[in-house]
Amino acid sequence: MQNTAETKQARSIRKAVEEATRRRDRYAEDRVNDLLKSLNAAADDVAEQIRRFEKKAALKDWQELRLSILKKTENEIDAIVKELQVTWKVGIRTNVEGAIKLGIEDGIDQLKTLEHPDFAGISDKAKRAVITKTFATLDRAAIDFLANYQVNLLGDVTTELAAGIKRTITQGVLTGKSIPEVAREIGKVVTDKNAFKTAGRTIFKSAQQRATLIARTETLRAHNEGRKVFYREVGVSKVKWLTAQDERTCPECAPLDGKIFKIDDAPGPPCHPGCRCALVSVIG
Repeated sequence: MQNTAETKQARSIRKAVEEATRRRDRYAEDRVNDLLKSLNAAADDVAEQIRRFEKKAALKDWQELRLSILKKTENEIDAIVKELQVTWKVGIRTNVEGAIKLGIEDGIDQLKTLEHPDFAGISDKAKRAVITKTFATLDRAAIDFLANYQVNLLGDVTTELAAGIKRTITQGVLTGKSIPEVAREIGKVVTDKNAFKTAGRTIFKSAQQRATLIARTETLRAHNEGRKVFYREVGVSKVKWLTAQDERTCPECAPLDGKIFKIDDAPGPPCHPGCRCALVSVIG
């Protein structure tokens, strides 16, 4: 009878975790969409600069004059990417704080599923109060660390984006490639999944892939931190690691499924970029 009760509880917890994961992933995708919207605007600006370069260079016969025009184009590319970097940076702290609060909320829902005496019948109003109170206990330095870490990661993306665009244009000019050929190598943002798979290797595709991976992974990191903060606040000292339990579960995470850790000893999640795992509280 006890085993049946435990199995039922395990199923309830798994269901709660799956719903929490869907909420977290929807939040992450909103962040991805924000990043890609800005990246797409930068791609349009870069394409316009390439068209301007083509018009100006077509009027010049000497390679030296073409390269002087190229230098001005490179400066414009730097300005476009710098603006992209600033735009990305603006939303990062808000995203981190939102993910942390969502993690706190999901921690509350898990204890509610476990019928914890303090949370079994918690109302939405009371839940919001707990989220606000728990978030207020969070060390500001922890939020700064998570935000700055993401700033640095996305900063690397923009640095490589600018370098890749300028390198592609310069090599194209020096090797006599046409402007349409150069433009294809630089590429653009592609949001359709099927079209993305067949888009080939381009500068903007690489930036899109990395920005997307960073947004998803760092949302998970902040979400997990919020859950841990809440657990510590209510006295939970142990957590259980749960994987997605599907064909995409990686060899690194699969052995961790079901393992119990002291809350400060859990090796994540995320265990790696793109990790989809979650922690649940262990009561008793």
